[in-house]
Amino acid sequence: MTDLRSRLRIWARAAALGTALAAAGCVTMPSERAEAPPLPSAWRDAPVGANVPVADWWQGFEDPTLNQLVDEALREGPSVQLAVSRVREARALSYQTLTQYLPQLLATGSGQYSRIMEGAVPVGTEREQMSGSYGVQVGWELPLFAVGPAAAGAGANTQAALADLRGAQVALAADVAQAYVDLRAANASRVAIERSIQTSDELARILQISADAGFASRADAADARRLAESTRARLPGLVIEQRRAENVLAVLRGRAPGTEGAMLDAAFANTGAPVPHLNLTEAPAAPADLLRLRPDVARAEAHTLVAASALGIARADLFPRLNLTGTINVTDALIGNPAGAGLTVANATPFISIPLFDWGQRFAVQRQRDAQFDQSLIQYRQVVTQAVAEASNALVALDQGRLRLVSARNAEEAASITARGSRAAYQAGIQSLTDRLRAEQQLIDAELTRVDAEAQAARAAIATYRAFGGGPALQD
Repeated sequence: MTDLRSRLRIWARAAALGTALAAAGCVTMPSERAEAPPLPSAWRDAPVGANVPVADWWQGFEDPTLNQLVDEALREGPSVQLAVSRVREARALSYQTLTQYLPQLLATGSGQYSRIMEGAVPVGTEREQMSGSYGVQVGWELPLFAVGPAAAGAGANTQAALADLRGAQVALAADVAQAYVDLRAANASRVAIERSIQTSDELARILQISADAGFASRADAADARRLAESTRARLPGLVIEQRRAENVLAVLRGRAPGTEGAMLDAAFANTGAPVPHLNLTEAPAAPADLLRLRPDVARAEAHTLVAASALGIARADLFPRLNLTGTINVTDALIGNPAGAGLTVANATPFISIPLFDWGQRFAVQRQRDAQFDQSLIQYRQVVTQAVAEASNALVALDQGRLRLVSARNAEEAASITARGSRAAYQAGIQSLTDRLRAEQQLIDAELTRVDAEAQAARAAIATYRAFGGGPALQD
């Protein structure tokens, strides 16, 4: 019972000491905190709705190939792996920062041997003697005012690393989706361009025959050839864009280009696959909720805590420091009976140090840390305003892209009706083949415009989720 009470008293004293140290550390921390500037109550260019999911947003495209690519990138992508490693580094650094304020315990040991080689041995003294001593040494600089700021800074460093990890996840998912949309758009455009080349070649051939027969001018035939070659000149750019997108998808997933499996190669070469579409008509979050979603905002807030910690530590350097040292040493006789054998000696030495005069160096460091803390607060507000601007710009592009896509689809539908009428008129013999081919060319142009509008709408949706900090949940 007595041992239990003694332990309880020790624990109570340790808890009281820890509370006192934490309270002392709070004295040196600045009272200012990161505060966002006034935010709009609603977005101007899109309806506000918090029911639109942010995490795993790419699954809204309902494309299994895209889901596979994003999952592989998040699991094997070098950028995410580096961010995970930096989180481990930050946690280790935080642990190192905190452990420097803990007591240090050293084990000591020594021995001494003596032997009288010549001469008479004094009475009561042995010719050969040997003693050994061992013990422990404790040293502790009590962190009266620095432990609170140090702990806050250590935690903030880890928060910044976690924000960087989430930022890497967000960027990687968006980059993979972007490259996949570019690939599908290039494939669809390539199919339309190849059809356009066939139509242009046929039109040029007909006009050349008519010009040779004297029914058409040489200028019209030359212009038809120009149109056919200009259309053909657009094809290499689409092949380059297709290969670039494939290489980007490989690199983002940590693979060398050209090492994809047969299934992905077949999926990439599928020219009949449509451009992915994500029907996003609402903002993923309200302006006030944007702050908790954006990784860069979380990182900026963590940096303000790091700066506040540095300022608190600089202020703590102006206060007294208390140091405690103590030793316990045991001396045993190994040979003979040397002096001091059989003794156990313990001592403790507390001392306090107070900075008096160092030519203003400590005050200069404090002023420097104070200015850096003010800069971190300004940078936080700047990051918040930039985040709101990016989200607003993304919503504008999203809304206008939706309108552009509607118009492009309507135009393609009208061109399709015109082409069907032209085919019927040609089969009835009331329209020339030239007019029919021109109607087919207009339909192909409208299809290309629609494909481009679909790609722009998909990119706008991706940019919106990127601007709203969309991405998977953090993996600790």
